[in-house]
Amino acid sequence: MPTVKRARLYVGRHAKRTILLFLLFTILMTISLLGFALHTASNAAIKELRGSIGGYFMLQTGADGNEKTGDALLEQVKTLDNISRWNGLDTYYLYTEGLELVPGANYGTGTVGEFMPKLIGCTDSSLHPRFLSASFQLAEGRHIMADDIHKVVLSQDIARKHGLAVGDTVTGSVVEGVRDWQENAHGTQAGFEIVGIYAATRSEPVSPATQESELQENMLFTDISTAKELFHAKFPERTEKDYTYRSGLMLFLKDPARMEETVSLLKQQPWADWDGLVISENSAAYQQAAGPIQKTASISLFLLAVILVISIVLLSLTLLMWLRERVTEIGILISLGLSARDICGQLLLENYMVAAPAYGLSVLLGAALAGQAGRLAGGVLDSVKLSAAQAVVILVCAAAVVLATVLLASLPVTRKRPKDIFTDLS
Repeated sequence: MPTVKRARLYVGRHAKRTILLFLLFTILMTISLLGFALHTASNAAIKELRGSIGGYFMLQTGADGNEKTGDALLEQVKTLDNISRWNGLDTYYLYTEGLELVPGANYGTGTVGEFMPKLIGCTDSSLHPRFLSASFQLAEGRHIMADDIHKVVLSQDIARKHGLAVGDTVTGSVVEGVRDWQENAHGTQAGFEIVGIYAATRSEPVSPATQESELQENMLFTDISTAKELFHAKFPERTEKDYTYRSGLMLFLKDPARMEETVSLLKQQPWADWDGLVISENSAAYQQAAGPIQKTASISLFLLAVILVISIVLLSLTLLMWLRERVTEIGILISLGLSARDICGQLLLENYMVAAPAYGLSVLLGAALAGQAGRLAGGVLDSVKLSAAQAVVILVCAAAVVLATVLLASLPVTRKRPKDIFTDLS
């Protein structure tokens, strides 16, 4: 009798075993499909996060002040292959007469400090730590960009006090008492067009001694070109090469996971005396977002490994138990001249005949349940989908597992001689 016919007859005549094996295959393959889909989705999400979330390190002049964070250093650092974007920061102060600030320690005194906000020059205000951490959120208009000149983004609190809107202007000037300015620069003025208005989303602790310039609502974000222009007004004898981003350079990474590697490579370059610079690493946003997803990816990978082991153990024990009940049958087949290969082939076909429809059902179940996998994993993934490629991989793995378990379970019996088999039975 042909091997295929023997296998088909056995499967049909042993309905209980067939149903049990079918359920076992279905459960194991469905869980494998879901675990694999979840693992793939987790890795894809982590890869996307690496390119979209702002992991960065900051370069600032050290305490000795010998190394400067200027454009010359910036141009060199930008050549590192993991650098994607940058943001130069400069902090300065101007007197904004008539622009009422959120009250601080100088309120009602009529002094310069009552109308002296902190101005932050930046290449891109959206990359300022305040906006990256979402403690500030843009409410109207747009952010400061690299090619802006005489532009400003200010707070809703100041805008509402004066009825200001995007397109209006504010003016700052240098007068006696303005921080960090010398007498020779008195009278210097700068006008700014409002291009954006931000909202402070988190409150900060303040005391009666807190100056107006240190209140978060009184921060004004301006373009870096104006900051450089005012630098030349302050130090007319200095050249453009002398300009320093006094609040530091923020260098953003294409892959925040390579932060340590990138900083280590930077310190090997001859561009500066790195001991004279302070390098601050910040990948908190990436770590915070990627942490739960990485955990999900690890759990799903562990789940796949466990299922593989469980599948082999369960199937091997089940088949071994059933084969012990078929010793007489196998002895007869051997005595009729069938080889161990023929008998193993029959056993393999029996399992594949049950595994094939079980696989089909598991694919349907996996596709239906995959959409819920992100929620079941703690909601860290927006969607999980079962792809054809993933289904093929699980099919190949399932076929390999069945082959391995059949061989493990059957070889001890099929290698015996009929005489030995019947001797054992007696």
